[in-house]
Amino acid sequence: MEKTDRDELEGVLDWVRGSLPPEYAETIETLVAEARQDSAVTGVLLTGSLARRDALPGTDIDVRILRDGEGPGEFERDNRDDLLLERTFTDERSAQTQLAANPMHVYAYLDGRILYDSDGALSRLRSVAERVYRDFRAPRQLKADLAEALGHPEDKIRVGLESGDLLRAVYCLSTSSWGLIEGLWAANDRPLPPNSSVRPHLRDLAGPDDLEAQFERLFLAEPRVRAETGLFLLGWIRHRLGG
Repeated sequence: MEKTDRDELEGVLDWVRGSLPPEYAETIETLVAEARQDSAVTGVLLTGSLARRDALPGTDIDVRILRDGEGPGEFERDNRDDLLLERTFTDERSAQTQLAANPMHVYAYLDGRILYDSDGALSRLRSVAERVYRDFRAPRQLKADLAEALGHPEDKIRVGLESGDLLRAVYCLSTSSWGLIEGLWAANDRPLPPNSSVRPHLRDLAGPDDLEAQFERLFLAEPRVRAETGLFLLGWIRHRLGG
């Protein structure tokens, strides 16, 4: 192993040991060692909450494995050292196509931690993801469709509140919460993140004001406050979408 390669490996392992719980660090070190011994593997990207360093105890390990020209490959889910391990296999060209077709995938590269990158493909993919994220604008038709769709739960929540039927109001809010989140990101012209990345990326959005506190009230407050918060957010989103 050349000195630069050895130094790079030691830097990765130092981060793993210093940033992750011991039981995760040991498993990830093993994964990196296996990847470096496989001539078909060119990169390993740790994604999800472990990469963001906001993981809860018992979380799974998410890794993206880059292989040399083998196509998108398969998804594997198994247990390793009593931890759930999820591996997605792809190659550089397929990953670029995926980023262009579905901007949601930018977050894997923006949040991810590169553990192995033999030919720089993961670094190149991160640059592509940064460009896709920077240039993203929600399509006009998507904004129009969301504005119309979110008008229905807005009306029903308002009717439930005004009639005193909090169960109906909060049920309607709950069943439309993902649509609300879609609208929130579209109204801010940002690509929608995966479900598990929504909360960490609230800080990326320009509005409305006090959004992280609004998000907490939306899901954790007592029923009337939840419904009122939902109405406020739906109104703000639809106004920004043009609805």
